Amino acid sequence: MKKKSDELKELTPEEIEAKKLARRKKIKRKKVWTVIDRIFGFILATGIMLGLGGLALEYVLVKGPSPALRDTFVMTMLETRRFGFISNVFLSEAEVQEIKDKTAFKTEKTIDTSLINISNQGDNVSDEETPEKQYPEDEDGDGYILEEIKRKNFVGYMLTVLDPSRVFVGMPETMGGYGATVKEMCERYGAIGGINGGGFIDEGGAGLGGSPRGLTIVDGVCYNEGYGGDSFVGFDDKNIMHVGYFSLQDVQNVTIRDGVCFQPILIMNGEPMPDDFLASGVNPRTAIGQRSDGAVLMLVIDGRQAHSVGCTYRDLADIMLDYGAVNAINLDGGSSTTMYLNGEYINSSSSGSGDSRSFPTAFLFK
Repeated sequence: MKKKSDELKELTPEEIEAKKLARRKKIKRKKVWTVIDRIFGFILATGIMLGLGGLALEYVLVKGPSPALRDTFVMTMLETRRFGFISNVFLSEAEVQEIKDKTAFKTEKTIDTSLINISNQGDNVSDEETPEKQYPEDEDGDGYILEEIKRKNFVGYMLTVLDPSRVFVGMPETMGGYGATVKEMCERYGAIGGINGGGFIDEGGAGLGGSPRGLTIVDGVCYNEGYGGDSFVGFDDKNIMHVGYFSLQDVQNVTIRDGVCFQPILIMNGEPMPDDFLASGVNPRTAIGQRSDGAVLMLVIDGRQAHSVGCTYRDLADIMLDYGAVNAINLDGGSSTTMYLNGEYINSSSSGSGDSRSFPTAFLFK
């Protein structure tokens, strides 16, 4: 057997240098893979620690001494499409259902239309006419007011449209199949702005967003008669906003021109819904309401982001009451929450793309 030194003697200087170079490359590759291996190991270990920490935190939340904190956590998870399963890690299906049942409130009340006086459509109401409320002034006279809302844990925007006759439900060119973004619907109708509307069916999470869920009326035409138990919000031919539980016959009786379904109702006849009914998680939210002077309140709250974690239904109701809402309802939220105005998105969407989702309906105004 030849010794290594003997093998080297038989090689030319060029061959020896080539071998040394190959060895150095091999050592370098080994070092690189060692670094990669250590980085991967660190990431894996960190992931495991974070996962264990998350599970420990969840256990404390759902098994700890605070039922309210438990319910908020569970509802936050349930209100998301991707993380709903997390609620069942430490809780049985029966326990989760018990928490969900707390919100199973359905009012038989109807709105009192006499509480809405819109005789001066498009005009800002003076302090003399409504001494109990001082509404913000429409300084530029364009008929709408945009305000930023800042609270301890969330940020949002309130868009007040003074004339309710300017507000309507927009839709894509055809209902069913592909939906449209708020921007696309504004461009289609020549609208100034708006917010996302009612719920929709999205089989398999494909993001088509073209089929509305629940009773849907656009310009007096019924595009979906199905009633799935969700509450309804719609404007009648006198531009009064109704909230409640409506059948198609109910809609026809009060001559609804535009309306969609979602839940829950937040405020009816100036009174917020019961606390249990407004129990929810913390997520991005969209809501619509109407003041006693007829002005329409469009509200969006950012969520699932560093600058704004989101809010609860109770938070929505409180904000709407602060702005004088007589009736108000929660609309589709989460990654659907969108406000568009004058050619740009106002809020920060929590969708994966950071842009507006596509859906079948939106509340717009011209």
